[in-house]
Amino acid sequence: MNGGKQSQLTGERAETKVRDVLLDAQIFCSKYEHDRGEDLLVELEGYTELANAGSEPRIGLLQIKGHDAETASTTGAGIAKRQLDLNHLRRWAAIPFPVFVVAVELLGNEPLFFARSVDRIIGDVAPEGLEVLEQRKITISLPRADDLPSFLKNEIAGFYSLHAFQLAGLSENLIARNHYEVISSTTSIVPPQAKVWLKNIRVLWKGPWRPTHFWATLNHIADQLQEKDGGRCTPLLATIHVYRSLKDNRDNNAIAHVSWLEDDHAITASLKELMNWPKAAHWTRFRFHGASALEELPESFVMEESDDSFIFKAEKIWVELDSIFLEVMNSLTKDLRLPVEKLTRLEMSLHEIDNGAIQQLGRPSPQLIMVDRMINQYTFVLTGVFTWIKGKPDTPEVSRKRWLTQDLEMAQGLYRAYYPIVKLLLDR
Repeated sequence: MNGGKQSQLTGERAETKVRDVLLDAQIFCSKYEHDRGEDLLVELEGYTELANAGSEPRIGLLQIKGHDAETASTTGAGIAKRQLDLNHLRRWAAIPFPVFVVAVELLGNEPLFFARSVDRIIGDVAPEGLEVLEQRKITISLPRADDLPSFLKNEIAGFYSLHAFQLAGLSENLIARNHYEVISSTTSIVPPQAKVWLKNIRVLWKGPWRPTHFWATLNHIADQLQEKDGGRCTPLLATIHVYRSLKDNRDNNAIAHVSWLEDDHAITASLKELMNWPKAAHWTRFRFHGASALEELPESFVMEESDDSFIFKAEKIWVELDSIFLEVMNSLTKDLRLPVEKLTRLEMSLHEIDNGAIQQLGRPSPQLIMVDRMINQYTFVLTGVFTWIKGKPDTPEVSRKRWLTQDLEMAQGLYRAYYPIVKLLLDR
């Protein structure tokens, strides 16, 4: 009990020392309200008037590790070692802000600081990606930071700099193989008098598990939308769901739910006011975890599909998905593979459904929204099935088979489930 209290007291003292030195340097910091291991949120311009704020992003998260040093000699080292839960590191790596681990060595009332960004920590311990690590705990090394405020200012500014990692110069094939793949892209039925037209995009993020790569992915998707779909009479509002994998130990397996509104359309500025879009310069393109329903915009609406029409379309889609799944199950070899020609044909059929019939479904009535969501889940799971049938060069065979089996089990639960689901929903 005493050891636990002492550890908690040390942690609180270490956090206080960090806050004090940052506040003295006029760096705003506050307790992180969604604390799941992240202790403080810092803003470089938190005390600056909005009109005088710089154009660079300014937000970072700190995880603080306090330790009582027994003698002065133990605090003189240039490196501090700490142990982290690997799942925590995975979560921090997926956060679209810079995250830092800060160790505080306390000798009496005097602190020494050691710090490193999660991005650089991952480069040290897992240059090929965190997915190659299977242990629960990992030991990291943190260099000494004699001037912690300057260190954080430079690192945060560098993270958001204009020279951050970009995908613009890469080929589409290289991006699809190594960075991200669009799983589905659907367009809601929106009448001409609506204020925006809507797209729903689901993306499987394959790139290195680094915040800079995640940010580059979002920017590239927005650039592509701007180029291919922008410039209509009404601006485009896209909702982007970014997934890492259905196998990740994450809340809902989702990395982010992001909204993007066409940048340079004539009425975008007024719409952003109506939707309370973030005003800081670095958030002008995206809004994270925000509601993006068209119904929330004044004088706007989405055309709702009649139940009969929606059921007719949904049933045809589900039958085709069942047919794909059944053929997969009947054709799997003992080593859980498919003949190349059959795999190519079935995967192409799935893409045609995803990019064709599903886009024509329209918006269901409230009582049938569950059917729409389960169709999306069915296509997503089948995409995973094909991914793991093919496998990846860096994935061990035992892992490939385990993940494929899990996807097949999920697909089995959706197989022939259409009629019971619709009956249940309509009989309520």
